[in-house]
Amino acid sequence: MDFPPPINPITPSQNIQQLLRKAREETTSGHYQQAVQLATDGLNRLDALPPSPEQEHLRWDLLLQRGRARFLMGDYAALSDFQTVRDQATDPVQRAEALVGIADCHSGMGAYDAAEEEYRTALQEAEASRSDISRIRAWIGLGNLRWKQGRVEDAIRTLNQARSALQRTPDLYELGRALLGLGIAYDFAGQVEEAIRSYEDALKCFRSLQDDQRTAAALNNVGELYQELRDMERALLYHEEAFRLAVQSGADRISIDITRNIGVDMLLLGRYSEAMMALNQALSRARAIRDKDLALQALYDLGDAFLRQGEVDRALAIAGELADEATAVRSELHAARAQLLQGRAYLARGDRSTAQRVLQAALGHAHAIPSRWLLWQLHAALGRATDDPQIAQVHFRIAADFIHQIADPLSDPTLRSRFLSQPEVQAVLQRAEAPQP
Repeated sequence: MDFPPPINPITPSQNIQQLLRKAREETTSGHYQQAVQLATDGLNRLDALPPSPEQEHLRWDLLLQRGRARFLMGDYAALSDFQTVRDQATDPVQRAEALVGIADCHSGMGAYDAAEEEYRTALQEAEASRSDISRIRAWIGLGNLRWKQGRVEDAIRTLNQARSALQRTPDLYELGRALLGLGIAYDFAGQVEEAIRSYEDALKCFRSLQDDQRTAAALNNVGELYQELRDMERALLYHEEAFRLAVQSGADRISIDITRNIGVDMLLLGRYSEAMMALNQALSRARAIRDKDLALQALYDLGDAFLRQGEVDRALAIAGELADEATAVRSELHAARAQLLQGRAYLARGDRSTAQRVLQAALGHAHAIPSRWLLWQLHAALGRATDDPQIAQVHFRIAADFIHQIADPLSDPTLRSRFLSQPEVQAVLQRAEAPQP
């Protein structure tokens, strides 16, 4: 009688490698908690095996995977996983990957100078070791850091480098991340059509991967873009869907930014009590997880909310806090937004000379970015702060030019009309065309 050949039992090392593969799959699908648990389980099992070079290499891969999953869920304690690999691994690719992870955490926590240096070093190491995926991840991290700093053109160029490299080294997850960052950078620049295309392409990537967390992030950003264009019905629809997906998938970090955006939606719809509740909650939660960019955005929106409700002193206090934090992280973007908020508040007080001085200083930051959204608002505010009618009209005309740079390329006529017809924009366009006395 013939017996089937014996089935080779799976070795403990192979079992751990399976856990690593599953952790990678769960990370790609946006199931970060499960990925962390799988990697931790693998590390615990590895401790029971006799040490060897192969086992140590597997240990660093597990730590890298756990760190990546923790970072993506907004847990900056991931820094310890990456630092351990950086300190102890000998494989150059693992060391470069660890440095990208360290830089990602520092970028999230607001240590922008340290992050920039780490990304640059990681790029050099990835180039030396010919690791395409390490280079791509470093470019994505550096590109996202650039828009946080306000270096929008650099952000677009760097993220497009990552996108080009992904044509040679296909990775749907990293492509989605690059596209998401590009959407944000294009939005800051006021290149709305390019932003919409990038977000829609990112959504395709994440939906095909069934990654609800990153899908929620992309939906949130699309909603914010419609919010800026004052299509509040569409903005709220996107934000509500994003919030549902974020809660369903346990996306705590992403839900903070969605909460902030819902707060802004409520503010622009005149639902002030709901707005203040959401914005205060977003700021508190952003600070609790030590995410600097989320906290800075929430601070600006909270200050704007106070100003729109006539609470000028509280708006100025928030603007001062935002200015201090922007200086600490050296962000031109947030420094300019803080001064815009201060200038608007001084205008509301009737202190035109102080408003003019602060807004003029803000232009230095804003032109270094550059952001069409910010520039039209700054020039519009300077037009209101300036006593000389001719100089005021120059500012209104510059503001009108930036408004048209945002609106004219829009292929959706309804969206273009909605943006151009909002009262703040109409006031600028009318002042720009008003005959001189």
